[in-house]
Amino acid sequence: MQYNEATDDHNSTDSADARHGGMSALEFVREVLGEDPYSKQQEILNAVDGDARRVSVVGCHGSGKDWTAARILLWWVHSHSPAKAVVTGPTLRQVNDIVWNEVRHAYGKAMDELPGKMRGTARYEIDAQTYALGFTSNSPYKILGHHSPNLLAIITEAHAVPNDYINAIKRLNPSLLLMTGNPFLTYGIFYDSHHRQRHLWQTIQIGADDTPNVKEGRIVYPGMMTRQDVEDRKADWGEDTPMYIGGVLGEFPDNLDTAIVPLRAATAAANRELEPEGEIVVACDVARKGHAQTVVMRRQGAVATIAYRARGNDTMQVANRLKAYCDQEGVDVLVIDDAGLGGGVTDRVREIGLKTARIEEFNGSHTARRYDRFANRNAEAWWAMRERYMEGDISTPNDDNLIGQISSREYDLDSKGRIELQSKREMPETLDEADALAMTFAIERRKKEGVIKIWV
Repeated sequence: MQYNEATDDHNSTDSADARHGGMSALEFVREVLGEDPYSKQQEILNAVDGDARRVSVVGCHGSGKDWTAARILLWWVHSHSPAKAVVTGPTLRQVNDIVWNEVRHAYGKAMDELPGKMRGTARYEIDAQTYALGFTSNSPYKILGHHSPNLLAIITEAHAVPNDYINAIKRLNPSLLLMTGNPFLTYGIFYDSHHRQRHLWQTIQIGADDTPNVKEGRIVYPGMMTRQDVEDRKADWGEDTPMYIGGVLGEFPDNLDTAIVPLRAATAAANRELEPEGEIVVACDVARKGHAQTVVMRRQGAVATIAYRARGNDTMQVANRLKAYCDQEGVDVLVIDDAGLGGGVTDRVREIGLKTARIEEFNGSHTARRYDRFANRNAEAWWAMRERYMEGDISTPNDDNLIGQISSREYDLDSKGRIELQSKREMPETLDEADALAMTFAIERRKKEGVIKIWV
């Protein structure tokens, strides 16, 4: 192995060649960096030493994918000459603060053994033709130009990287392309690399049970998933949810029913008789245009009913009807869709006042209370409603509109593994009744304080 540049920043290239030039990736990590990768990390390290030119790794949270990618980067530029390694991902934080932080840490442990120098935030340079760098961009055209006869391309969080960006990386003709990511999207190049294009990739899958802390029931590697983490996620999410299947099992949740409420559950709720108990929550989904309707849904405990539907009412009329209904029925909480025209209804109802009901504003696009689990408040409310359907703890009217809307809307996981709802623009019908019912679940009781608050 030859290095074309020798300065005071570099150790002896001859001795570096003798030590590192013929090492496998696994040997490099063990002997030069002095680290002990666990079995799945060893599998990845061995894969990049093989004949495969494309390697795709999907895994659960906290499985050490980025740790491994960083060590592969250092090994690459010390086992090929000339050589370049590029790391990219969906965000600057992912590239610089996570992957490149691992690169700097590994280099710092073995800098006396390695030629080259860390320069800036995300560049490691041995000479003008042998270096590694990390970057991200919103344009696939900005990544072109990093050519080398020995080019390693690493795409971290590949499930969140757009297809055109990955295709631009491919056009660099890398000698080795390594993708790592989570199974949170069931489409795109990363997903395809583990499914219909699996024959073009060497694939590796990592679940929590593969990781050392879970296997041994003790902290072997701090920061990696533990048995307690698995149990916590099981309790929080349930074993049949996409978050658990993807974030813990490390598997793509493509075998799940993607309707947020399966038809069988929606139908069962319409044929179920339960007793209304507790506070009365009323939610109003305000019509905006076209054939949409203003729908007012009432829920008392597990029993939901449609209070009324109207088409063509202006905001003043809706506000007056809401006041009349809430005052007559002794409603405890009134939730109003405050986005768009609903803001006018909220303002008017506050102005005229209600006898018993507290007014709560709801905007589905705002940040969810559990922002780590849900893409927005709308997804959070729909998921709370889903849980009641799946538990058999809700009775609804036998209304075709409601049943059809509830059972036809799909959900997916966004690039951060959070639940997001199918866009209304993708659906042929309105969701007035379903949205109104979901909004009745956009509140929670704080038992210690004895009050109810809107999810924020």
